Amino acid sequence: MTLNRTKFNLFTVLILLLSSQLMLAQLPLETKVDTTEIKIGEPVQYSIRAITSKGSKVLFPTPESLGSLEILDSYPIDTIEKDNFIELIKIYELTQFDEGSFTIPELPVIIDAKLFKTDSIRINVQNVVVDTLKTPLYDIKSISIAGAAPSTGWYYLAFLLLSILIGVVIYFFIKKLQDKNLTEDDKYNTPFEKAVTKLKQLEEKQNWTRGDAKPYYSEMTDIARAFIEDTFGISARELTTVETISILKNTLRDKEVRIDPKIIKEFKRILDTADLVKFAKSQPADNEITADTSKTQNIINEINTAYPISAATQTERIRLREERKRKRKRMRVGIPTAVSAALMLVVGVVYLINITSEQNLSFFTFNSSKRLLQQEWINSTYGSGVGLTLSTPEVLVRKNDPTVGDSGIDGIDNIQQFRSGELGDPVYITLSTISTGKDFKYTEEEIIDHALKLIIKNHDVDGIELTHEKFENASGLTGLKAQGSFMLKLEKDKGKNKKIAFTCVLSHESKNVLNQVWIFHHTEDQYADEITEKVFDSMQYKQEQ
Repeated sequence: MTLNRTKFNLFTVLILLLSSQLMLAQLPLETKVDTTEIKIGEPVQYSIRAITSKGSKVLFPTPESLGSLEILDSYPIDTIEKDNFIELIKIYELTQFDEGSFTIPELPVIIDAKLFKTDSIRINVQNVVVDTLKTPLYDIKSISIAGAAPSTGWYYLAFLLLSILIGVVIYFFIKKLQDKNLTEDDKYNTPFEKAVTKLKQLEEKQNWTRGDAKPYYSEMTDIARAFIEDTFGISARELTTVETISILKNTLRDKEVRIDPKIIKEFKRILDTADLVKFAKSQPADNEITADTSKTQNIINEINTAYPISAATQTERIRLREERKRKRKRMRVGIPTAVSAALMLVVGVVYLINITSEQNLSFFTFNSSKRLLQQEWINSTYGSGVGLTLSTPEVLVRKNDPTVGDSGIDGIDNIQQFRSGELGDPVYITLSTISTGKDFKYTEEEIIDHALKLIIKNHDVDGIELTHEKFENASGLTGLKAQGSFMLKLEKDKGKNKKIAFTCVLSHESKNVLNQVWIFHHTEDQYADEITEKVFDSMQYKQEQ
């Protein structure tokens, strides 16, 4: 009994092992939809089921659309473990808003660096019948055009801010020059402010302590005379003490300025003391000098209070000074404002040109792909023999990849490679001239698939999407065209990914010579598509094959 049970258990394990191996030996992909008939706008679930051994790396496609069907949602991968293998299920929710029959194309799935393709499935979309007797019809709305800002719009914003910054720098530069070249009159707003400031500076010097009061009294009385001259417009600094007091009294009377006569008398006494110090070498005591300084300050205060400077009373000298002040202000504000406004206007005009016009000066564009598109292109012939002639923004430089020999393609005698740029650049162009031998038996699709394998091997990429179609350009050159995209993990910016779009054209130069042209670019770059089209339209051989 025990022996029979043991045989039964061994037989069960053997069956499980054989069943798992049989499952893995089959095609590891299965695709299905929950329905093949939907109405416009209804969702359909499309699932890809991959069966593989544990520890395998499976990369499902991450397309933005599946053929003509839009992707409403892409669900996380569901993992089911069974003995020594696993099932990975990826589900997409699709829809279509047009009536007709649409095909979900073959999609690439990478399993352990091997490329497998799903089955294509046809979906029929039926129109929704509308009862116009019950449902009112409305007029078609006019088209609304919403222009999206280009990806390089931040350049223009940065230049606008730079224009403002330049204006601020010019403002302070001009102000510094103006302050450096100010006259004595221009440094103060009123004669009173000037007199008070200079009198305070004089008092802080205390140069009478050297035993000579003459310089102190001379400067003190000059400050008082200058204040009277600036306030009333009389030449007080050129007059004697008697003349100064006489003209001051007449001016006060004519202008009907009321000042205590004691103030005028005190002012005359200070002027007389200054004359004695200057001409008779008199030397007042320190306390007398300090007292005369305070009294001079009081005289200036009284005159300013009785006759304050205003628009109606300002002298011609003050008017000229105020006019110079306004002129300086207009200059230091006007020039920076004009410069900033001019720069901002130029930036604005260039921005409008770049978003509305197809033809403009490449010097003014900040999009590197647009500059490539607008610059003078180079026509060159690559390869041996007849050679492939094509036009590119920059010449392709010979640079063979040593890993190409490990691509797994048998029957290749020689490969010549030419490049411009690197993968991850805004535009990266490669040309491979492949010479084949008698043992070469690969199809065009297989050659392109092998090239994608090299990309997977040499770069950290994910979510490859690939489609094939026939190609013919304006020159009559024919071949196979492959298009798709993948996510590239950037080596320079750790943790950042970049979605790269690619287009490849494989053509036959002769029976044993193939030319393979690849163009990679950032998916959001609107000008890179024009570059791609222009390159492939220029492809031709020197003579018909």
